[in-house]
Amino acid sequence: MRHDWRTVETRLATLTLVALAIFVPFETYASYVFAESGARFLIHPGYLHSVAGMLLLFVGARHSLKVRPRCAPGLLCASHAWWAATSWTSTQWRIEAMSQGEQMRLGSGEFWFVIGGTTLTFVCFAVSLFLTYQSTREATVGTYST
Repeated sequence: MRHDWRTVETRLATLTLVALAIFVPFETYASYVFAESGARFLIHPGYLHSVAGMLLLFVGARHSLKVRPRCAPGLLCASHAWWAATSWTSTQWRIEAMSQGEQMRLGSGEFWFVIGGTTLTFVCFAVSLFLTYQSTREATVGTYST
């Protein structure tokens, strides 16, 4: 059976950019609401952490798309790993807050948005990790698309 891993990588990088375009305004708005101090949220460590992750996602996806026809899933995988850890932490904070009876500032939609994002992030991380493994394995024996 023939697998075209480069096509999978291209689709993953494209999905990453689309998800990032959706995520950036939501994360920026949520950070603004949580900060409760106007534009100072832009320098809040939590938001700066998110910005670093957003930049990683953008650079990883763009790099993956620009090196065509070669394969380069490593940076994309690193960015997905960053967000898998970050989104898992965000999910755990919300679960803990809800178990203590706290309400989500943005309502129940906030919780489900975070759960959905965490699930998507882990799926992307798993796929990019597999592609990274495949690319290094194939590099030692031949082509990436066998």
